[in-house]
Amino acid sequence: MVNLNERHPVEHIVGFIGVVIFHILVIWLLVVFLSIPKKDQPEQLPVQVQIIDVASSAAAATAQPPAPEMIVPPPPEIEPPPINTEAPPQPKPPPVVKKPTKKAPPAATPAPVASSASAATQGQGQSNASEGKPDRSAGSRPLNGAQIEYPPDMEAEGKEGRVILSCDVETSGSTSNCHVVSSSGGSSFTRAALKFAGNARYRPATKNGVPVKEFGHHYTITFKLSN
Repeated sequence: MVNLNERHPVEHIVGFIGVVIFHILVIWLLVVFLSIPKKDQPEQLPVQVQIIDVASSAAAATAQPPAPEMIVPPPPEIEPPPINTEAPPQPKPPPVVKKPTKKAPPAATPAPVASSASAATQGQGQSNASEGKPDRSAGSRPLNGAQIEYPPDMEAEGKEGRVILSCDVETSGSTSNCHVVSSSGGSSFTRAALKFAGNARYRPATKNGVPVKEFGHHYTITFKLSN
């Protein structure tokens, strides 16, 4: 007859191992539970009680600060006035009054030329001052607007010249007895200068305010190409 209460040795070993594992789990859970820290409760700060004396604080507020001490600064040092070592100024000399001088009359302007060349005339004469009306020589600039013709052949060759004439100026202002004193540049300039002098009318010379004939009045006629 077989006994049912008899177990196999392997079953005893398995049961023993299961009991050991169960105890180990229980011990582990207890250790974990006990190791959890508890929540810290907030610490209560101590309450400080301070008693303020109202009367003393009001008196301190109304008390005025002591008046500052006035410090009187020392008097400034006064420097002595500087000694003037410069020499006294010398008196200025009286101003010199200059007598007005008479200005010479402006020179006569050259007569214009209606071409690409330019020509100028200059008169030479003397004017004498006498009692009454002043004397004057014949004018140097024509009053009738006579023009000097630049010789075409000289202009084409680009030549320039100068002619000095001696003419008698009548009381009417016309010229007569004109002859060449000197000439440079060619005979074409001489002919042009004589033609110009014969057509020109000048201011006549005067003596005591009366027109008179002037002999040998010199006229310089310059032929110059314009730039």
